[in-house]
Amino acid sequence: MRYRKGFETKENIINISRKLFYELGYTKATVQNIADTANVPLGLIPYYFKTKDNIVLEINSKFYIEIYEFVSGKLRIRKNAYLKLFLVTSIYYRIILSDENNKKFFYEVLRNKSNFKTLRFSTERLFTLMNKENNKNFTEQDLDTIKIAEFGARRELLLSYFEGKYDVDLEYLVSVLSSVTGRLFGIDENIIAEYKEREHIFSQEYDYSNIKFLV
Repeated sequence: MRYRKGFETKENIINISRKLFYELGYTKATVQNIADTANVPLGLIPYYFKTKDNIVLEINSKFYIEIYEFVSGKLRIRKNAYLKLFLVTSIYYRIILSDENNKKFFYEVLRNKSNFKTLRFSTERLFTLMNKENNKNFTEQDLDTIKIAEFGARRELLLSYFEGKYDVDLEYLVSVLSSVTGRLFGIDENIIAEYKEREHIFSQEYDYSNIKFLV
């Protein structure tokens, strides 16, 4: 019973945070706002989440996992980690970048160097599988380097896009963001082009409109 109550309290804080982040943005949605709206003592927030950034990390992780499980359920394949990652990444950015409030929140977090890492993906397992399936023989240090370079590239592309310095349409941007990992891994450009087409077909065939980033 005690565990269940704690779980419900934590989920309530997450859901209220999503709503306030969506309505107010990252900066204006303070921890005090979250506590008041969730009807919990302010001191209880750090018990479940050390900082506001940890709430963002939890929201982003849940969102990413939901997309991953959706894609995995539709693909029904055991191998081809890169195709799975390509589709998940594309859907992730399509959902966020298709909504103005999502975009505002995402930009606020992304531009703050102290907390932008909360938007990193949990890609360790997929990277390991990609390394094996594509016979790359990268070391753990190599994979760590790719992860850092990948996130850095995406962050700079998105910041330039949000700030009007990178004038491209949404389709092109999603395509570029989804291709970064493959290019860093040295995946053949023909395969990347094929996966772009498969992602387009996948998005037309399956409805994922019930998956939400914030609300």
